[in-house]
Amino acid sequence: MEEIENLEDLFKNIVWAEPAYTAVYDPKSGSLHCIGPKSVLENEKYTIDVDRETAEMIIEGKIKISSCFVDVIDNTFQIAEVKTAVKIDDVLHRVIEKQYADDEKIDLYIKYNVENQSLTIELSEEYTGTYIQHEKFQPVKKKNITWSGDTEMRFLLTDYNDPNCIHDTISLKISDLLEKSKKFTNLSLPSKFSVYTRRIFKNYLIDIK
Repeated sequence: MEEIENLEDLFKNIVWAEPAYTAVYDPKSGSLHCIGPKSVLENEKYTIDVDRETAEMIIEGKIKISSCFVDVIDNTFQIAEVKTAVKIDDVLHRVIEKQYADDEKIDLYIKYNVENQSLTIELSEEYTGTYIQHEKFQPVKKKNITWSGDTEMRFLLTDYNDPNCIHDTISLKISDLLEKSKKFTNLSLPSKFSVYTRRIFKNYLIDIK
């Protein structure tokens, strides 16, 4: 009987190790091939550790494996989500004009051509866009976007410093700006106007020429 009691005490004091999980990914795109116990996938070449809670949610289908990827530059596990701008920043921000901007990195660049009444939007090369940063910020370390390409951005073209008087509204998706720019034409705007948006990226700038 004493031996049984000692055995029960022994089991009580055992700290069971939580199962470790890992994901196998493509080293070029960062997309995941599969996820499972580390002991099963330990012989795979390109793997990254995933915490138990996240791994189990992926296995149970609560998180789509297609929404997950590895940032191959930072070697970090990421989950991409479709988020509306409202969820990211519920405050309307006026996009600053180039002449008033500080000398800092730009995440999203807007150029308005007065003569052609056209507006072009670009993401910075840091986010796989076409806007080339000032040489001061070179070389650029590119990063994967942590939002899905389906994330929508909306811009209000308004009276100067007045978001209540809207002349036009344009919208696009992040995917529209990956490795290319997006141009909007035939815009009828006053000589002085402002652009407002609910911010997804940190630094926006508009250059009016």
